[in-house]
Amino acid sequence: MEDLIPTRIEGLDQLLGGGIPRGHLVLVCGTPGTMKSTLCYTTMYNNAVHGQKGLYISLEQDGEHLRSSMAKLGMTDNGDNRVYILDLGMIRRELAEREVTKDWTRMLLDVARQAVQEDRYTMLTIDSLEAFYALASLDNPRRELFHLFNEMKELGITVFFISEVPIGSKVLAKNGEDFLADGMIMLQHVEVGETDVQLRLRCVKMRQMDHAPGWFAVHHDGERFLVSQVLSRRRRMVAEPDTPE
Repeated sequence: MEDLIPTRIEGLDQLLGGGIPRGHLVLVCGTPGTMKSTLCYTTMYNNAVHGQKGLYISLEQDGEHLRSSMAKLGMTDNGDNRVYILDLGMIRRELAEREVTKDWTRMLLDVARQAVQEDRYTMLTIDSLEAFYALASLDNPRRELFHLFNEMKELGITVFFISEVPIGSKVLAKNGEDFLADGMIMLQHVEVGETDVQLRLRCVKMRQMDHAPGWFAVHHDGERFLVSQVLSRRRRMVAEPDTPE
């Protein structure tokens, strides 16, 4: 398929069927600590190195803290804003109680539109959907999200919306976001045995793509991601038998 945006993350593009179609709006969902922000930032950074600029809009997380965290993983901007972080949380703190009077839906769209038209950004991450809900006070969430998502998609850029899933919840989306989005990637910690926990990823949907539907193991070694087939404990024991003394 033409005009795919690769994540350039080892193993991930293969399971996506080649990458993410340009212009798709993708939900990246998961419980706390599942590296959702890092996955989105890494994808944008990998593409920025190849000339495709990315914009990361943070509605809650401190921008400098995020930038520092990504730099520790080897993703520095070298002064050229490879991925520009826009800290709307700082604006919220400055507005204080007046933030409830702002039209945050329109503000978000205006910022995204200006970024595309004036600064030529081709990828956008919005962190997070839950923070947006707290700001926007939507009267009819399903209807208003439909228009927000459509206006975002009309910009012609690839958009990641990060979405937090409470620990223990089986509900991935509460306002039909999973139906409205073009794609949905789920990250989850899975208990392996009595003491181990493994991070796993599943592409729940990706329109227009023949993607793998199952769960895959995700590993981050401090510098890069690796997405691979899940290797069960029993298969590991067969593949790596005990060495006789």
